[in-house]
Amino acid sequence: MLKAAALSLLVLANLSALAAGGGDAARLNILVSGTQKHIDLVSGWLKVDPVTIYSVIPSRAKDTGWSTREIQRFVRIYFPRSYEELIEYDYMMLLDIEIYSFSNKQQRMLHDSIHDDGLGGLQTRSVMSMHTGISIPWADSVLSDAFPNDADAVVAIDYRLHGLPMRVVINSNPNVPDVLRPYKELPGCECSFGIYGTNLAIPKAGTVVTSYSVGPYDYGYPGIYPDPGFEEKGWIPHSMYWEYGNGTTWTHQDMIVQHNYWSTAFNPYAPDMVVAEILFSTGRKLPQDVVQAHRLRVKFMDYDSAKGLLFSVLDFVDRFGANSDPILNSMAEISVEVGKAEDRYLEGYYLESWEIMNRALSDIQGLNERSLELKDRALLWVYVTEWLAVSGVFLLASYSIWTLMIRRRIYREVETTRLVG
Repeated sequence: MLKAAALSLLVLANLSALAAGGGDAARLNILVSGTQKHIDLVSGWLKVDPVTIYSVIPSRAKDTGWSTREIQRFVRIYFPRSYEELIEYDYMMLLDIEIYSFSNKQQRMLHDSIHDDGLGGLQTRSVMSMHTGISIPWADSVLSDAFPNDADAVVAIDYRLHGLPMRVVINSNPNVPDVLRPYKELPGCECSFGIYGTNLAIPKAGTVVTSYSVGPYDYGYPGIYPDPGFEEKGWIPHSMYWEYGNGTTWTHQDMIVQHNYWSTAFNPYAPDMVVAEILFSTGRKLPQDVVQAHRLRVKFMDYDSAKGLLFSVLDFVDRFGANSDPILNSMAEISVEVGKAEDRYLEGYYLESWEIMNRALSDIQGLNERSLELKDRALLWVYVTEWLAVSGVFLLASYSIWTLMIRRRIYREVETTRLVG
């Protein structure tokens, strides 16, 4: 384990960085709930973005290995204890949840936090699932009323759209706010799929469609501001938002998973687009240069990975008695600088943040090299001890064989027994 004193230095460094920029007051508090693998993907994005902090609540049993009873227990444990605690969040992400994992009281609290207190929100896969045992309870819930998808209309028909070609078109209507439109010309943001599985989404009155799924569909739903290329058939909402009471909520037609549009393998800007939706719903300023913002998020992600590697190596060498304090002291200084970069990022000074992060990544790369050298020195005596032990056994065995089998110093040949009578 890393030494407690050295860890304290890192904690103090992080607290100093937070204090310098106002700490979590400048960050958005996100409640993430749903399928565990979807939570893992999204929380990985939120973890490295300086604008967000998050809490998670698993709320789906199907295809997870957990029972409904276990999921409901998780919800009881981790759901905010009071309405006042719930509205400390700024935004909720409901990623294919099973609505019956939440009690009626909790569903009402979530609904009211949007309508009355202005929380933003996102719900995915249109009606949460292709399985009617999950989608119909969602459509019947009071919480579905807070989102722009007409869940009742969706579940009234065969809404599953699987095995069909699809391409995403970002709405270029000038009346649509610049949430997703700045990404329209960027690689992967309007990608195509030969076969795609998704669910139909139907916008309620007053809904703004920000992107469309275009394919061989029998339906067409434009939203209040149609794309100039909209056609009556084949254009259905892919992402959309509306205002509900004091809140702004979003519906995605599909899941946020590793194998569809929201995977960075297809759309490298997927995390940026999701964060843009969060910023818009919470009244925050959207980035003017989305490419620079994207590059900065990659820098923060690289820093997080490099820091994880460094701590893994130091945790390993610490078990062999190596002195890792000098490296940890340097890491504390880098953490303070990264805190400054995060502050500049939150204030919208991307270029300054970029320069600080470049220096921090260069410095932490140097620390990683020093940690590997420390590892080599720490393991040197392990290797020497192992070599001496193996060599000693080899010499002892060799001497014994030479003495017994070659020199025959203590070897006596067995004589033939004389036969009697």
